Amino acid sequence: MLAHDLLDRWAHLDSPVHRLDARVKLVCAVTIAATVLAVPLARTWLLLCHAAILAAIAALSRLPPGWIARRTAVLAPFLVLGAVAVGFVAPAGETDAMHLGALVLSRAAATVYVSAGGKCLLALLAATLLTGATTSADLLRAAQSLHVPRTLTALTGFAVTYLQVLGEEAARMITARRSRGHVRGLRRNVGVGASMIATLMVRTVERAEHIGLAMVARGYRGRMPTLSQGAVPATHLAVGALLIALSAALLWVGMA
Repeated sequence: MLAHDLLDRWAHLDSPVHRLDARVKLVCAVTIAATVLAVPLARTWLLLCHAAILAAIAALSRLPPGWIARRTAVLAPFLVLGAVAVGFVAPAGETDAMHLGALVLSRAAATVYVSAGGKCLLALLAATLLTGATTSADLLRAAQSLHVPRTLTALTGFAVTYLQVLGEEAARMITARRSRGHVRGLRRNVGVGASMIATLMVRTVERAEHIGLAMVARGYRGRMPTLSQGAVPATHLAVGALLIALSAALLWVGMA
């Protein structure tokens, strides 16, 4: 069997969020992300309300804070670049000037940065909590139940299934390179790394072709066989309805 520890490391914890039906979690995560992105620029303070909701969900999920921080840290370089860009925007006038120590920033540019950066961070946090508290297999079954396009779920399922295999293949290549001796010089290291990436890509294509032919030979016609899912429990529906109602209320406040 293929291991999914790379993606589902914390998906088997026992918490209220983990026990929630995957279909409910998927709908709630999409709803929260959509309402976060819909927050108007003039109501940026509403992002704090969404952040409080996600913080409560993170606490209930019992996911390690360090793991969540590492997953959301992928956004850090873009936030830093945005902050640097704000420093180069000149204020449109005295009313637009915002003094931050010796710096004079544009209030409008800073507002746009805070709004865009906060929205991206909260949307990423919602996705991180969803994937951290739900196995990839459950997410795919939930997406199929919600009639997500078949091509998207199939490609995602293949990627999830063989991501671990490709990671193990890359680890073997790195071990083989180290066993052949140390390569000195930045130029040589870059060349060796590029050749390893090219080789891994070729092996990936070959593996995909073999897998595709084997699946077609076994009768695959675009849909993986899955067990039928039962009805969503009423308590899970109530929790999902509460989260959706909170998000809708915040959206109404923002649009009012």
